[in-house]
Amino acid sequence: MPRYELVMITKALERPETVTVVKRAVQSLLEKGGVVRQIENLGERKLPYIMRAHSENFTQGRYFVVEFDGPTTLVSSMTQLLNQDLDIIRPNIIKKEVKLFPDPPCPGMVTKEPNYYSPNPSAWFGAEDVKLEKFVKKDKRLKVMKEKRKERRELQKQQEKEKREMQKMQ
Repeated sequence: MPRYELVMITKALERPETVTVVKRAVQSLLEKGGVVRQIENLGERKLPYIMRAHSENFTQGRYFVVEFDGPTTLVSSMTQLLNQDLDIIRPNIIKKEVKLFPDPPCPGMVTKEPNYYSPNPSAWFGAEDVKLEKFVKKDKRLKVMKEKRKERRELQKQQEKEKREMQKMQ
């Protein structure tokens, strides 16, 4: 069964009424064969614009996110059912991507506060990548190694020339 996210905005009701609205939505999910994984209350907020639902205008609402698994046939019937609920302003069901192996946090990133007193303008902008610094150091080491190789080759060539000259003299 695919995983879905139900994002719904309910009326800004008192706590007991809000609980009954969410229970009603979750009960209908369970009755239709869904498995609820998580319910998250994002709180009461001012809506981004005046929303009209059930011939009423709303400026405040409570946001909820319900994460659930369910058959694909559940989505259309649930959307239809939630749209008919008078206490729900805006329901939205989104298919959620499930990662088997979550991305590990990047250990190489270090953020710093901008150093405005530094004479180096690149330090003014803060977040510097440690990996980049390592790369630059590695690049400098490579340049030094190349220069040393060049010097060794030149020294070898010079020694070979001296040997040839010595052989010619004999």
